[in-house]
Amino acid sequence: MPEPDLVHTNIARDDAAGRLVRDVMVHRPKTLPADATVADLRRQFENPRVQAALLAQDGRFAGAISPSELPADAPDDGAARDYARVDVPTLAPDATMAEALALLDARGDFRLVVLDGEGDDATLAGLLCLDRRGTTFCTFTPAPTP
Repeated sequence: MPEPDLVHTNIARDDAAGRLVRDVMVHRPKTLPADATVADLRRQFENPRVQAALLAQDGRFAGAISPSELPADAPDDGAARDYARVDVPTLAPDATMAEALALLDARGDFRLVVLDGEGDDATLAGLLCLDRRGTTFCTFTPAPTP
């Protein structure tokens, strides 16, 4: 059965505060393969809304990088993974949004990687995406059926 089309929606920060991370996160964030190149990163960063690129391999989180973390002199044919970080803060899908908001606020971040499981068995479950004003979370919901 094919997955439904998704529509971009928003959840106000105040409305999100009493929920679980799984209720607010983007469930299928855009990812690049773990073997992506710096040129692949640059193409993704051409979209000014992209604040973080996620690398994944077989559903496993392989790193994250923001546009400001990519050196201007990084060679296009270089490995994106060489510049990505795996030591980013993460939360589980069943964490509370109060925990997520506290972490985002303490770090001054707008993105938070959501991992399901522990250690090497952890899979990329989603991404919390707070807008640049810090007032709403971007999410996607199934499009209404005609």
